[in-house]
Amino acid sequence: MRGPVIAGLGALALAATGAGFAWAAWAQLDLGSMRRLGPGAFPLGLGVLLAGLGLIALTGDLRRPVPVPAPDLRAIAAVAGAVAAFALLAGRAGVLPAVFVAVLAMASLIGALRWPGRLVLALGVTAGVWAVFLWALGLPMQAVRWG
Repeated sequence: MRGPVIAGLGALALAATGAGFAWAAWAQLDLGSMRRLGPGAFPLGLGVLLAGLGLIALTGDLRRPVPVPAPDLRAIAAVAGAVAAFALLAGRAGVLPAVFVAVLAMASLIGALRWPGRLVLALGVTAGVWAVFLWALGLPMQAVRWG
């Protein structure tokens, strides 16, 4: 019975995280109006959606318990390494080099791709980050820091 309990805790954590984001957006950010959304509208909607999906998953876990597989320690190390690489490089080298190194580190630790595939993946994700966050949204982030 250990597996379903752990799976249920994960779904409950997902619902609680979503509810926390929704509450924080509701309490601290301007929601705006239906015609002109404020900065809190997107986090509120995303939090409500996440909480709802967590509750749906929890209901499914309680109805039909499934065994939970053992954690993949290599994947956990890959994610931790990618987050650490991004955190260490973003302020020093800029967002784009940090994204490139983080994706390359994760792909290398997981090992599912050969080096050409890892480089193409890292370049593609870096280009996507540039296109969405820097070009389309115009977020005030330093793309590349030169020195």
